[in-house]
Amino acid sequence: MSITLEHSPILKLKETAQTGRIEVPAGTTAGELLALLGIPSDHHRYILVYANGRKQGLGYVLRQGDAVQLFLPIGGG
Repeated sequence: MSITLEHSPILKLKETAQTGRIEVPAGTTAGELLALLGIPSDHHRYILVYANGRKQGLGYVLRQGDAVQLFLPIGGG
């Protein structure tokens, strides 16, 4: 199944372009996508997942054609 993935450069996903289409197995959840991208499971809770412009949880099941954005919030003062 094909989705469009966009992610923050701060995530430093070496094997994945910052924006582009990727193939994932049907039924993949947002959390499983993070694992497929090589993001350690103990870091998943810090990443915001949006699908088609709406914030989603890690249990969200991706659908064909979804536009997924991954963000790592940064705070500072």
